[in-house]
Amino acid sequence: MSLELVLSSKFQAPENRKREAVRAAHDQDLETLLELLNHYLTLKSTRKSLTSNDTRLLYAASVRRFLEFCGRDSHRLEVTRLDTDDIEMWLVTLQSEGIKPGSIITYLNGVRCLYRALIWAKAATENPAAEVKAPRDPTPAHLKKSALSPALYREIVNAPLERFDVDDPRRTRDGLLIALGGSGGLRAKEIISLDVNDVELSLKRITVQSGKGGKKRIIPIANELILLLKRWLEVRKGLEIMGEIPENEKALLISISRNDSHGRRLTTHGARFIAKGYYVAAGLPAEMWGLHTLRRTAGTHLYRATKDLHVVADLLGHASVNTSAIYAKMDMETRREALKKMEKMRDDLE
Repeated sequence: MSLELVLSSKFQAPENRKREAVRAAHDQDLETLLELLNHYLTLKSTRKSLTSNDTRLLYAASVRRFLEFCGRDSHRLEVTRLDTDDIEMWLVTLQSEGIKPGSIITYLNGVRCLYRALIWAKAATENPAAEVKAPRDPTPAHLKKSALSPALYREIVNAPLERFDVDDPRRTRDGLLIALGGSGGLRAKEIISLDVNDVELSLKRITVQSGKGGKKRIIPIANELILLLKRWLEVRKGLEIMGEIPENEKALLISISRNDSHGRRLTTHGARFIAKGYYVAAGLPAEMWGLHTLRRTAGTHLYRATKDLHVVADLLGHASVNTSAIYAKMDMETRREALKKMEKMRDDLE
C-alpha cells in the first residue's frame, strides 16, 4: 500500500476512522474492512509498508471467509460482539470443510489482525481471536522437517525424462522446476516468480525475487541447473515461435495445460501439483507433498557437503545464520557419521 493511498485513505483522519470502522463492522462491508486492514498493516505492523502483497492477499481471504461465517447477508453474528467461543466455532467450521491446519492458522492470524485494526480505530474494545489456539497439525514432526536423500532426490529430478516423450515440453520444464527447489534452494514463490531475463547463463547466475520481504538476491548456479536452464530456454523459445506462449509473457516457467492458463506463468498451486505427482510416484507419504521439501533438501545437502552454515544462509537467502541451523539439526546422516566417529574413537582407545 503506497504512501499516497495511506494519505488519501478515509482512515487517515482520526475523526473519520472510528465512524467508518464502526459502520463497516456493523454492515460487514468487506471492501471497507479490507481497506482498514491494509491501512493498519501499512502503518502499524512490524514491516509496515513493506508488508508483502502475499500477506495482504492471504489476510483478505481470511476476512472474506470470516464474514461468510458471520453471515454477511443475514447479519447472523455481529462482528464487534463476538467472543472466543464464536471464533473457535469458526475454526471448527473450517475444519469440517476440509481446510488444512496450516491454512487455518493463516486464517486465524488474518482475523486477529483485523480485530487489532478495529481496536486501533476504536470500533472494538477486545480481540476475541487473541487467545484462540489453532488446531494442531497432525503431521508428524519428522515428516514436516524431512529432506530427501541424495539418491531419492536424483530419482525425482530425473523422473520427467522417463515419464514424458522427448518432444513433450513437460519433460524439460518439470526437471527444472524440481532442480530450482532441490538444487537452487528456492522457495515456491521464488520459483514461479522467475522471469526469463532473470537467468544469466554466461555469468552462471540467476536473480531471485525473494519470497520474504520482496528483496532480490543473486545466486550462483551449478552445472546441473545450467544444463536444465539451457534446455528449457531452448524448448520455451520453440513454444514462443509456435505461438504457444503470449508475446508479453515474461515468466520462466509456464503452464502447459490445455486451458485458459496455457502458456501463462505457472502458479504456486500448479507447481506444487506437479511436484506432488513425482512424490507420489516415488512412494513418498502425503505429508511430504509440497515444494518446501525440495528447499529443505537443498539446505540439508548443502550443509552436509560444506558443514558451513554461513554458506547455507547465503545461498538460501536466510536473514540470519540461526535460521540455517535447522539444517544441521535435520541432517540425520551427519549425526550418524558423528556417532560412528565417536565409536571409532572409543575403539581406538581400547
